[in-house]
Amino acid sequence: MRIRAIIARGGLAAALVLLCALAVAATNIDLTDFDDEVMKNMDETVKSLDSDLATRDAKAAQADAGTIREGLHWAEGYFTRKGNVEDAVHLAKDGEEIAVNIAKSVASSDFDAALNNYEALVKTCRRCHDVYKPPEL
Repeated sequence: MRIRAIIARGGLAAALVLLCALAVAATNIDLTDFDDEVMKNMDETVKSLDSDLATRDAKAAQADAGTIREGLHWAEGYFTRKGNVEDAVHLAKDGEEIAVNIAKSVASSDFDAALNNYEALVKTCRRCHDVYKPPEL
């Protein structure tokens, strides 16, 4: 019932307008100085991390989580310097925190928690890429 009330009051429309505004704002960002190699490396590392967690390779998973955290730290700094892209900065920070949580979970041999955090990481990456990833990448 509550969802219907929100939609009836224009909540869904407002949410869609906000998403469209974010997409338009993102397309106006000059990404010519963006380091594509950082993202390509993180993409490969995310795939490797999935495999490492599935096989419970703690050493490799720790290294991959560190690489991802470093890449997201770079992205956080990049978007901070660009200005007016707080959502991208926030997503990068969220991703960094998730990568740290993955490493902590792996260190304590809690691979179930690490896998749950991995899923959260992938969703966070996807949310950012939906708005900011250049089509050529």
